[in-house]
Amino acid sequence: MSACMYAGAEMEDGALRGWARYDAEQRAQRSVMAVKQDVKLLNDNIVRLTVVEALRRIMARRELRVADIDWFLPHYSSEFFRERLAAGLAEVDLAIPMARWFTNLTSKGNTGAASIFVILDELFNGGHLRSGQKLLCYVPESGRFSSAFMHLTVVGNEA
Repeated sequence: MSACMYAGAEMEDGALRGWARYDAEQRAQRSVMAVKQDVKLLNDNIVRLTVVEALRRIMARRELRVADIDWFLPHYSSEFFRERLAAGLAEVDLAIPMARWFTNLTSKGNTGAASIFVILDELFNGGHLRSGQKLLCYVPESGRFSSAFMHLTVVGNEA
């Protein structure tokens, strides 16, 4: 995909034009150094590419079943994406009930690249986990629409 989030460049005719191609006045006038995001591109593609297509590839190789996942730890930047994410999971037959989702977006905000670590720390230290439970973590990256899923097993955490 073309870049959805970028800084130090301008999108021109579908390609990024780097900051060095602008003089100082142009950089200032066009806010070239600001972080920018094409929200239409994001909204139209994030779930399809980072959830549906990614999970289809993963599920072809790995056995993931809703019944085996105790906690789903998703990162999403806005509550706008919550229902869309749920729909994407349902599309690949992995409709994890929201009662088993753990997110702290409303209490911690969008912590970006640190999000999954902040979520894991809060869940771990909140007394919610028991040995043997399975966690599925979802970490999308909207710059170029990549994502990571981690399937973890809790060990040695008896309350």
